Amino acid sequence: MRSEPELNVLVFCRAEGDQMKKALVVGLSSILLGSLCAGLSPARAATSAPSPVASASPTSTAGPQTLMRFVVTGCEGCTIGVQRGLLSNPPSAFLPATPNYWQGPTAKVRRGVASFTLPTAWTPGSSFTLSAPWEGNTEGMTNIVLGSGGPSGQTLTTKQALARKKATACWPGTKKSIETFKVSVARKTMPGMENKPVVFAIAWTSPTEDTVGAMQQTSHGLLGNQEMYYC
Repeated sequence: MRSEPELNVLVFCRAEGDQMKKALVVGLSSILLGSLCAGLSPARAATSAPSPVASASPTSTAGPQTLMRFVVTGCEGCTIGVQRGLLSNPPSAFLPATPNYWQGPTAKVRRGVASFTLPTAWTPGSSFTLSAPWEGNTEGMTNIVLGSGGPSGQTLTTKQALARKKATACWPGTKKSIETFKVSVARKTMPGMENKPVVFAIAWTSPTEDTVGAMQQTSHGLLGNQEMYYC
C-alpha cells in the first residue's frame, strides 16, 4: 500500500521535428513534472493523484444507475472502459468525493456498439478508455477525447480531431438513466518509447460531449494514461 500520493500519468510531449516523446511520471515533484513538456499547463503540473480509496462494485451500490452506450466507428472488437480518478491537490470539486480511484466495468465493441452500467452518482469526474486489438505496445491506455473547450455537439472529421492540440477526457457526468456517445477511432503510427514507430488508437466523440476541467496537451489528438486520467 502506498503511503504517499503518487502521480502516474502518461505524458505525450511534442519534441523537435514534430516527433512525439512519451514519459512515464511516477511520484515526481511538480517542478520536475513541469519540465518534462514545454506547454504542459501549470495547473496540470501542480496536481497530484490521491491515495487510492477502496471502492465498491457498481452492482453493490444503491441508487440510480446509468446505462452507457457507445456507438463506435472504426474499432470493432475494441474494449471500452470507465474510470473515476479525482485530483487531491488542488482538491477536486466533484461530489461524491469517493470513490476517488475507481476502475469500472468494460465492454467489447460488437457490431459497432458497446455498453455497460455504472452508478449515476459516480459519473461526475469520470473518463472513458479504449483499447484496440491492433494497437502496438504503447505502454499506456487511450482515453476517449470528449471535447476541446468548445461547445458540445460539434461534429468533427478525422482530420479535425487529429489536428487538436489540447483536449480533455473529463466528463461532468449525468443524471440520465441512458447516455449514448458516438465514438470514432483512427489508427496512427507515431514514435513511442525509444522513438520506435508504434500504432496508436486515437479515439474521440463526434458530436463532442460536455466536458469539465482544464484542457491537456495532446499528440495528434491523442490523450492517454498509464494508471488513471485524473479529473
